[in-house]
Amino acid sequence: MSTPRPPLTHLVTGVAGQDGVHLARLLHAAGHRVVGTVSDASEPETLVYLEGIELAAHDVRDSRGFARLLERVRPDVVHNLAALSSVGASWEAEELTLAVNRDAVVAMLAVLREHAERHGSAPRFLQASSSEIFGPATPGAVLDEDSPLAPVSPYGRAKAAAHEAVVAARASGLDAANLVLFGHTGPLHAAHFALPTTCRQAVEVAAGRRERLELRDPSVERDWGGAADFMAAWAQVALSPDPAQDVVVATGQLHRLGEVATWALAAAGAPADPRLIGDLAGPEQVPARPHDVTGVRGDASRLAARYAWTPSRQLRAVIETMVAVEEQRLRTGVRHRVGYLDTLA
Repeated sequence: MSTPRPPLTHLVTGVAGQDGVHLARLLHAAGHRVVGTVSDASEPETLVYLEGIELAAHDVRDSRGFARLLERVRPDVVHNLAALSSVGASWEAEELTLAVNRDAVVAMLAVLREHAERHGSAPRFLQASSSEIFGPATPGAVLDEDSPLAPVSPYGRAKAAAHEAVVAARASGLDAANLVLFGHTGPLHAAHFALPTTCRQAVEVAAGRRERLELRDPSVERDWGGAADFMAAWAQVALSPDPAQDVVVATGQLHRLGEVATWALAAAGAPADPRLIGDLAGPEQVPARPHDVTGVRGDASRLAARYAWTPSRQLRAVIETMVAVEEQRLRTGVRHRVGYLDTLA
């Protein structure tokens, strides 16, 4: 593995989200300067995790504002983590999803090319791509950097277009790469997503506040990992002195949502009773998400070979930590505090 770069300046868009917080803290702890962007849509409570991080107000769709940020901050690396992250919600907000997840990335790359023309070089650009770019595949399929793009949701289509724009930018001379992130979670994961919801409901079942844990579809099977691990991989790519290349970030392991639910209930101290897990999918109940992608794994062998990365924690351990945090949240009524990250440092 190459010798890491000396301290750098990093510009992290979407720094108040789960991934932004983890990445910013990792880079700051390693002695780097980190400037993170926040927008009106950012969750202000998560700023408690960002001590030592310089914050800048910025809407990722504002390309002129991005150009001004480059001139002011002079970053060595730009990490684009700003995005609308809900696949399900993208069906109801297709135009906004395309504007934020596709058009903004294309515009940022254009600004970087102009910056390179003026200054002779441009910062490295790392884009948060997604496994949703691949779309549905044969159950059991293993997807890597060469797998064809076949997105089926507005979210996936936007991410795929941004992914291709980054590939084209790299071909034109920019140091730019996609990190294709499979599903990942942790105590900072937005509460409405499946795994945080599962952990919260498990704690409520154990506390007698609800009768059972209700899932949209317990049979959904995905390659899920821990956000802290995935951002550690991201940091390794960012800090490598070698030109960046596209990499898949995944665990290579599949778990059913129903299996995760049993782990969460056990961690919360609820009885081992399958009747505590309910299925909301059905013609008269909550419909399954359109074109849901399930049963496919990611192949992170390129990442492992080039950056010596492997996940440090199994998904079950991450879920157990999330349950412990949800128990604290239930007791204290406090959604965010720095101590929630202690076990994931």
